[in-house]
Amino acid sequence: MNLYELAYACYLYGHFTGFDKSYHRFLRATAPSFDMQSGPHRKALLEWLNSWGCRQFAKDFHPQASENLKHWHEDNEHLLPQLGKELLDLSSDELDSAKMAYGSLVDVQASLKRRGSNEFSVSVGPTGAAKILFALGKDAFPPWDIRIRKRLGYDGTSPSYKKYLKDVQEILHQLKAECQKHGIALSKLPAKLGRSSSSLVELVDEYNWVVITNSCPPPSLNCLKMWYRWAGGIG
Repeated sequence: MNLYELAYACYLYGHFTGFDKSYHRFLRATAPSFDMQSGPHRKALLEWLNSWGCRQFAKDFHPQASENLKHWHEDNEHLLPQLGKELLDLSSDELDSAKMAYGSLVDVQASLKRRGSNEFSVSVGPTGAAKILFALGKDAFPPWDIRIRKRLGYDGTSPSYKKYLKDVQEILHQLKAECQKHGIALSKLPAKLGRSSSSLVELVDEYNWVVITNSCPPPSLNCLKMWYRWAGGIG
C-alpha cells in the first residue's frame, strides 16, 4: 500500500459508504471517550456493531451481551494500552497483552439463537472482537472483517490477530517514510486525505474495505495518466 493507493481507497470509502454516519453517532453517544463500564455506552456500542454488520449481537439479547462485555472488560482492562496510544508506539509486550485481550473477547457470549427446538450460544467472534477493541482504542486497534482476514491469510486466532497488528504497524512505518519524502507529517495524513476524523489505523481499514472487501483495486498509473490527459493535463 502506498500513498496513492491509500488516497484512492479513502476517497471512495468516504463517498460510498454509510459507515461514517453510524460511527459518528456512536462517538457522539460516548463522548468524550467510550467507557465500557457505562451502560448507555455499551448500548451505543452494540447498536453501532449491528450497523457495521455484526449480526451475532441479536437485538433481543443486547442487555445480556452488555453485561457480558462489562464483565470481560473488568477482567481484561489491564491488558489494554493507555487511551490515545497509537499502534506505532505499542511495544512487543503491549502487542502480547492485546493478543490476550482479543483471545478472551472472541469467546464472550454475544447472543443465544434458536434453530428449531434447539438453542445455541453465539460468541463475539473474530470480527466482533476486533471492532470492540477498535472502539476501545481507535488509534491502536484496526478493525477487520472476514473477507479481509481470509484474503490476507489470518485465521482469526489470537496469534493471527497479533500478526495483523504487527503487519499494520509495518504499513504505517512505510507510509510514514513516504510521507516524509513528500514533506507531510504522518499525523496530518488523515486530514490530507479528507478523512480528518479517522485515525491512522482506520485509514488502513478503509483501504482494506474498498480494495479487499469490495474488490475495487486502484486504477493503474497508466490509466491515471490517460484520465489526466483527458482532463486537459499535459503529457
